[in-house]
Amino acid sequence: RTVGDRDSVLIMADDGGRKPSNIVSTLTGHKWTVSGIDFHPTGSMIASASWDRTIRIWDVQEGRELRRLDRNMHTAPITSIRWHPNGALVATTSADNTTVLWDASTGERMRTLREHFGWVLMCSFAPDRTKMATASWDKTVRIWDPNTGELISTLRGHQKGVWAVAFYPVGHTSSLLATGGEDCTARLWDTRTRKVALTLSGGHADAVYDVAWSGDGSLIATTSSDRTVVVWDPKAGKILRMLKGHTDTVKRCAFNPVTQPNGVTALASVGGYECNMWDPTAGRLGGSFGYHDPGKEIECVAISQAGDVIATGSRDGKIIVSKTPMLPKRADAEDNVVNYKERRKTHISEESEGWRDEVRRKKEMLIAASGDTAGKVNETTILSGVAREPPVKGASAGRPVSVHPMLAADGTPIAQEKPKRLGDLTAFMDRQKARHDTHVTETSSIAPPSSFGRKIKEAPEATVGDLMDDNSGLSKQKVRVRQFSIRDPGLGASDDSSLERPTKGHAFANM
Repeated sequence: RTVGDRDSVLIMADDGGRKPSNIVSTLTGHKWTVSGIDFHPTGSMIASASWDRTIRIWDVQEGRELRRLDRNMHTAPITSIRWHPNGALVATTSADNTTVLWDASTGERMRTLREHFGWVLMCSFAPDRTKMATASWDKTVRIWDPNTGELISTLRGHQKGVWAVAFYPVGHTSSLLATGGEDCTARLWDTRTRKVALTLSGGHADAVYDVAWSGDGSLIATTSSDRTVVVWDPKAGKILRMLKGHTDTVKRCAFNPVTQPNGVTALASVGGYECNMWDPTAGRLGGSFGYHDPGKEIECVAISQAGDVIATGSRDGKIIVSKTPMLPKRADAEDNVVNYKERRKTHISEESEGWRDEVRRKKEMLIAASGDTAGKVNETTILSGVAREPPVKGASAGRPVSVHPMLAADGTPIAQEKPKRLGDLTAFMDRQKARHDTHVTETSSIAPPSSFGRKIKEAPEATVGDLMDDNSGLSKQKVRVRQFSIRDPGLGASDDSSLERPTKGHAFANM
């Protein structure tokens, strides 16, 4: 049940009317959907962004707001937020097609990046601190130098908008980057050559909304609007697990950076009104929770670097920080499955024995009533009113047996529609293929999806494994750096005319 009044925090409570003991703090202040949260590298603070265009920095333990950044800098809802690895800068992306870098200690805007032609949906910093990647609805991923604001390169390959981006987290390298897009694929890029090293396709049937690396870089998790989370082997490009448990679009996911003492690496994913905790290597759902207001979907999730607390942001405008649930050992989980199967077998056996007892009791009753000492009683009479077969898979005794789908109630066969001939199906598939080939020929500028076996003409210079092992930092080859205009903090209000303003009919206007 819930407790609280109109002006207080509304959270799920236990039967005693108290706040759940695993909740550390509830952060309130945003007036609209919380679209992004990220823990400070030290874990003592958390930064949040909202569709109300505000950026707030909070003290995790005390649950109080430390700083609120300029609300008027972004002219449209903010879509994501990330801390710089040094913990001094914060980056925000927005539907106004820009990315802004902020000084977290003073709240001043350092620079604005404006090269995208569509909503900027996510950003990621490289562990060597020399690059930052931004994903946009304009189908591109742009690589920047966060220290100077210079555009280094542009990655093109997704056929639709790019929702997510994440650098490989291990070592001091910026050469391996993962992205996820509306075209149902995730891609691994070599940022030095601007080429796709590997395409992860076939795991999702709809848009890929998020990509996340495990702490050691051995796994990649992707979330999708098809309500699944897929765990990949990034070196082989193979699906390891497909996690099904959400009933709505899975918006975000995050690995616990720290492995549990029992050896389990936890994965958190949010979709609908709950946050699910998974054991990704075993493909097992460890549990789920949701402490936000009823009817308010959870939009984002983050886990601290120490792995001890987890935060979720929702459409109720709140960030709830709680203790990270501990998942059981795999052996314990296997024992639970075995015990469940044994209990199920025992239950079915007991029901079957009960059916036999009922038949035996009715036979004895009929014998006593008819005086048939020989015990020869008609079988149809005995089974009248009793299920004619023992219960199957736990069916209750005495339940009438369902009529066969090919027989009517009186037992007469039902006329069945004749299946289509194989030749008709072959002709249909030939027509579909011809229609597709004609479409691809007419629209040659649009490449067919990867599921049709399209091969990349120019092979990448390095494999994903090579990129994982490359911890040398910057490539020795020269990279063309493109200069562009950066609006400095010192510019006055008279220069605001250069800012792009959202057009009418903006998609966020009706949310």
